[in-house]
Amino acid sequence: MIRILGGKDQGYTVSNLQSILTALGMTMDLLEIPAEQFKEAIALQKARRLIALTQGNVALESQAVSATSAQAHLDATKARIASSGRKLWAS
Repeated sequence: MIRILGGKDQGYTVSNLQSILTALGMTMDLLEIPAEQFKEAIALQKARRLIALTQGNVALESQAVSATSAQAHLDATKARIASSGRKLWAS
């Protein structure tokens, strides 16, 4: 399953994935969304994770930033990730 989700196993089928999910007691719903919307959502998720990691290292109260500055940093990070040539779904 890790290989499938990490993009390292190109030979899987939806049936394989459904079997894995069933074994885990999960279900799968397919939802069609525009590719650009998907790309933006993944980029935002990764940007939030990166910022959370850096904020964890700079947790001193005196180094806090304003909400406006934090949002600008998030937007800039998301834009850099979205414009990258890397696969956004890989870790």
